Amino acid sequence: MVDWKPILQRLSDKIQGSVLTVIHERNTMPVHKFKELLDKQAQDAILETLGKLDIGVTLVSEEGDQVFGNGRYTMVADPVDGTTNLARGLTPAVTSISVSETYHQSGALAGIITNFFTGGTFFAERGKGVTLDGTAITVAPDVKYRHGMIGMDISKNPAMDRLGRLIGASRHIRQQGCSAMSLCSVAAGTLDAHIDLRGIVRATDISAGLLMIREAGGVYSINGELIGDMELTQTTRVGLVAASNLRLLEEIESIMG
Repeated sequence: MVDWKPILQRLSDKIQGSVLTVIHERNTMPVHKFKELLDKQAQDAILETLGKLDIGVTLVSEEGDQVFGNGRYTMVADPVDGTTNLARGLTPAVTSISVSETYHQSGALAGIITNFFTGGTFFAERGKGVTLDGTAITVAPDVKYRHGMIGMDISKNPAMDRLGRLIGASRHIRQQGCSAMSLCSVAAGTLDAHIDLRGIVRATDISAGLLMIREAGGVYSINGELIGDMELTQTTRVGLVAASNLRLLEEIESIMG
């Protein structure tokens, strides 16, 4: 059996190190050019590192798929999630990587998410829980939606009718601009739920985070299906609701109507 923790840690470290070497260039070029530079640094780092490892994976990322060795495992990576945040110097932005024994989320074995600004690292392994810098974490205790801390992505959102009801029913809405970190925040009990109804969030953004949610004791729905599955492809896009528990998830769905 493969010990994924040191492999994922090495990949994360290499990506973070490569990206951080060009952070000082932030104000020397237009934002869109700097974002391209960040993405290239990150992608080059993961490709170079995987090329040196004796492991068979099919890498799925926003930049395309690439097979290493026999391609036995599916590795889903967003080397920089929250690129716009990082390009502007706004936290959070993270590296997010998961590994699955199949081409679906249901086969997820392990995941790592590392914060570019703090270095904080979340690691989850199927059936073994989730940690933040080596300390076990769990979701928050149950709370009514109105009083919960709710993460929400409202950018480019066509579902404003349902979203409007959710905004009106909550006293504490937060938008982080980084899907992977928002899911980690639910797993760690910092947020009580995270809602993204746009139908455009990528599998590469959320695969590792969904494993964090499950291993921390939380639940989620994908396109309205409880613990729904998704294909781990470059083009997979979904709608997502994640919560600390089933009661809260059902309350959110009831408010949406």
